[in-house]
Amino acid sequence: MAERANLVFHNKVIDGTAIKRLISRLIDHFGMAYTSHILDQVKTLGFQQATATSISLGIDDLLTIPSKGWLVQDAEQQSLILEKHHHYGNVHAVEKLRQSIEIWYATSEYLRQEMNPNFRMTDPFNPVHMMSFSGARGNASQVHQLVGMRGLMSDPQGQMIDLPIQSNLREGLSLTEYIISCYGARKGVVDTAVRTSDAGYLTRRLVEVVQHIVVRRTDCGTIRGISVSPRNKSRMMSERIFIQTLIGRVLADDIYIGSRCVAFRNQDLGIGLVNRFITFGTQSISIRTPFTCRSTSWICRLCYGRSPTHGDLVELGEAVGIIAGQSIGEPGTQLTLRTFHTGGVFTGGTAEHVRAPYNGKIKFNEDLVHPTRTRHGHPAFLCYIDLSVIIESEDIIHSVTIPPKSFLFSSK
Repeated sequence: MAERANLVFHNKVIDGTAIKRLISRLIDHFGMAYTSHILDQVKTLGFQQATATSISLGIDDLLTIPSKGWLVQDAEQQSLILEKHHHYGNVHAVEKLRQSIEIWYATSEYLRQEMNPNFRMTDPFNPVHMMSFSGARGNASQVHQLVGMRGLMSDPQGQMIDLPIQSNLREGLSLTEYIISCYGARKGVVDTAVRTSDAGYLTRRLVEVVQHIVVRRTDCGTIRGISVSPRNKSRMMSERIFIQTLIGRVLADDIYIGSRCVAFRNQDLGIGLVNRFITFGTQSISIRTPFTCRSTSWICRLCYGRSPTHGDLVELGEAVGIIAGQSIGEPGTQLTLRTFHTGGVFTGGTAEHVRAPYNGKIKFNEDLVHPTRTRHGHPAFLCYIDLSVIIESEDIIHSVTIPPKSFLFSSK
C-alpha cells in the first residue's frame, strides 16, 4: 500500500493526460483490482456530470480571436515586402517561397497559441473549449481552423500552396479560398480509401516476420547487458529519457553505492529505485534487453522486462513478437488518416526564435561560439553549448540563455 505522503490531492482541471498519469500511479501503488474499482467510480461521476451539464454547441460558441486582424495585416505587409525583393531580383524564387511559408506558418501558430488564453479569459466554460482541451472531442488543430485561420494548405502532390487561407470556418471562406481548401479535403477522402490497405499490408508483413517470438522461459542465463548512464561522455541523456529507458527493465548486474549493494541482479526497476539511482548519482547501470537475450527464436521474461499492460514481468507464453509488429504498424494507419482529419491543412514545424526585446549591445563569450553562415548565406554565430547572452540598452540589462546548436544573429 502507498504511504500517505505519496498521495496528492489534485485540486485542478484533470484532462486526458493527467488522468493517464493518475491511473498509472494508482496501479503502481494499489494494484489492478483496486484501481479498476476507482475507475468505475470515475466513470459514473463522468456520466453524471455530462448528463447534468448537457453541453450543446451553437455558432455563438465559436469565439474568434480579436488580435487576428492586425496579425494577418502584418503578415500581408511582410509578404508584400518579400514580393518587392523578388521583383527587384534580391531574393530567389525558392527563397521567396520558403520565407512566405515561414511568415504565414508563424502567424498561424501565434493565433493557435492565443486561442486557449482567449477562451479562458472570455468564457472558461465555453463548450468548444471544454470539449477540445479536455480531450473529449476534437483537438487544438480543428478548433484553430474554426476560430483562428485555416492557414497553409497542401496540393494533391503534397506541395505547399503559398497562398494561405486567411479566413476561418466561423467567418466563412471566399471563393478562391474554398477552391484551394477543396484540394486537401478531397485528397483526404481519397487517401482514406486508397492508402489504408498499404498501412495494413505493412502491419501484416511485420507480424509475419516476428510472430514466432514468444516468451518461453523465465531466465536465459545471459551475463551480458547494455550499460546506461545519464552522464555519458559522448552525449548527455536528459533525466526524463533516462527514467523512460530504465523503468520496466531488469538489472544485469548488482548496483553498489559505495560498499553497499542497493539493487540486485535480475531485479526489475520501478520508479522508486530509478529515482534513488538519480539521487545518489550512480555512474553506470547495466540492464538486460531483448538484444542481450541468449535465445535465437524466442525470448525470456527477464530480458523482455515488464509488460506495459499490467506493470509486472511479462507472462510466460505472451506473443510479444505479434504485439511489437502491431505496435509499429498501428501508427501507420493513424498517419494515413491524419490528412483526412485535418482537411489537408499543412502541419509542420518552424525553428524556435528568441528575439531581443529591444535594440542594444550584446555581450557573450566569443570562445564558446564559431562564426559561420546559414544555408541561406546569412552571417551568424553557431554555439555548441548553452550560451548566456547579455543585452544592454541604456539602463536596462536583459539576459537570455541560448540552447546548444543554435544560431546567434546580430545586426551591426
